[in-house]
Amino acid sequence: MSTRHESSAGHTATVPDAPGATGALGTPDASHASGASHAPGAATDIASSGAFVPADMRVHHETFRVRGYEVGPDGTASAQIICDYLQEAAGVHADRLGLSLAALHEQGQAWVLARLAVQVERAPAEGETVTVRTWPCGVERLQFRRDYLMLGQDGAVVARGASFWVVINLATRRPERIPLTVAALLPETPPLALDGDLLGDRRPPASAEDAAPLSSLSFTVRRADMDRNRHVNNVRYLDWALEGVPAEVQETSRPVWLDMHFRAETVYGDTVEAQCLPAPADTPAPGAARFVHVLTRRSDGREVARALTGWR
Repeated sequence: MSTRHESSAGHTATVPDAPGATGALGTPDASHASGASHAPGAATDIASSGAFVPADMRVHHETFRVRGYEVGPDGTASAQIICDYLQEAAGVHADRLGLSLAALHEQGQAWVLARLAVQVERAPAEGETVTVRTWPCGVERLQFRRDYLMLGQDGAVVARGASFWVVINLATRRPERIPLTVAALLPETPPLALDGDLLGDRRPPASAEDAAPLSSLSFTVRRADMDRNRHVNNVRYLDWALEGVPAEVQETSRPVWLDMHFRAETVYGDTVEAQCLPAPADTPAPGAARFVHVLTRRSDGREVARALTGWR
């Protein structure tokens, strides 16, 4: 469930143009509570006003060229690859800020992803260059929010996202308070890539009442599914969830909305059951077809992840 942060050829960091974010620790939750909607360009206009960190480090830019091995039969990158790009950018930014996975490990802690929501405007094609802009947004209880914009070569938005992270104690595997070094980076009134109305509340999505599963698939955790925290990488959960979407939807549509909540870890040898169910008709999510995905660990029936996807 932690970020996939690994260097790879062709994935290069760049210094932002007119970067910034307010540097003072404030009350970012107020902007969440307002429900204000932010225009697509708003996340790039982060004003600088004082500094805990240099201005050119507050917003991070990471550029990716879509490789041939990252595209599907239609020649475009999957939603999973888009999520990989967002999380790679987050990992590189954390390194620059001195808050990397390795730095936390030295303190007996680790970053763990609790929720990832992504709205996909279009799928980037093989050979296309995209740039991810990412910045910290705020702390709510034990969760740290980081937002993203993915831009195409023409500057138009390809995808936008929000992620929510917790810091866990490696010995107890339980969440701890966000370190003050992280809180000191937060802006007072951050721009948000996804507004509160679209994100809804903090609870994982529920399926339609009395809905029967459309599919139920089993996956056994391989060594290749594990990350540096020695548990299943979060994008692998997304792989398993999407696999159960009905074939007629997958052949004619693409996911335009992903909202995944991570609830427990799984390790090598575990078996995960992935069910796909209809979402309620009034679900406030983009897409003509919407599904709820429930992933459980077979050994004890524990729910390890739950997601809502919208397809168009």
